[in-house]
Amino acid sequence: MPVPWRDPPASTWRSLRRAFVDLALAALFLAFALAHAKQLLQTHRSSHAIVLLVELAFALFFLIRTPAVDTSRAPRDWLFALCGTSAPLLLRPTRAGADVLAGDGLQILGATGALLGILALNRSVGIVPARRALRSSGAYAVVRHPLYASYALSWLGYLVSNRSWANVAVVAIGLAFQLARVRAEERWLARDAAYRAYMSRTRWRLVPFVY
Repeated sequence: MPVPWRDPPASTWRSLRRAFVDLALAALFLAFALAHAKQLLQTHRSSHAIVLLVELAFALFFLIRTPAVDTSRAPRDWLFALCGTSAPLLLRPTRAGADVLAGDGLQILGATGALLGILALNRSVGIVPARRALRSSGAYAVVRHPLYASYALSWLGYLVSNRSWANVAVVAIGLAFQLARVRAEERWLARDAAYRAYMSRTRWRLVPFVY
């Protein structure tokens, strides 16, 4: 006797959807890393190696992150988060023969900050505003958004070594979306008392004593 078809429970669909999103995000960061791996093999420029390391780390953590308790459904929050994340993926290396020392320095600072930030986040990494385990130690005890600050340093360093008008436009657009993203994310997370307490303890958003 044939067994009647039963629709999978809602929890199964949510798990499948979450797994698909995590895989898609990991693939996005992996694609950017592979583009710079190809350039690294051709040019041996250290800026490509730095980008490769950071993007591989993000790809890994998106594969092992924990599910969110709650996620913003506001289209504006998604727009700012997705554009702020994806805009720098449009950066492209130029044909310059060598990196600029100042650019390498900024990228190293940015990459170090990004790695410290993602290690502090551990499996709570995300794109859109979401409620996961609150992280307030390590880099998150200095500023509330160390990853975004580190991104900005890395992008500027990359731009110094890979100067083109297209890259200038990408960095400018990416920074504008990141600033909007910071405000939108905090507005959503501040609904939680624990996050409001964290904001009162950690005054600065991106740069100590500045912003």
